[in-house]
Amino acid sequence: MTKNELEARIIVLETLVADMLETIDCLDVATEVIVVEKPGRKEEVLAILKEGAHISVPMLAKRVGISERNISSQMSYLRKDGYAIATDSKGWKFLES
Repeated sequence: MTKNELEARIIVLETLVADMLETIDCLDVATEVIVVEKPGRKEEVLAILKEGAHISVPMLAKRVGISERNISSQMSYLRKDGYAIATDSKGWKFLES
């Protein structure tokens, strides 16, 4: 391979590397825009209770994806935050208005 051929290949490779770096920069910007925060467990439980229906602790646990014990803890935190969570005659939870 001649010196001119090597120099031509180097120019091609440098161009490819520059294109790749530009693509990476674009991807970095795109991923920064896509980041979305997931609400905390307490907020998830509150959102479900705000739907207005009466719901059991096991059903809440299944919907949020945590244990029944953790649901009880989250409801305690909500009560401390001033939310009136009541229990009906069947043991189901609801948010008092």
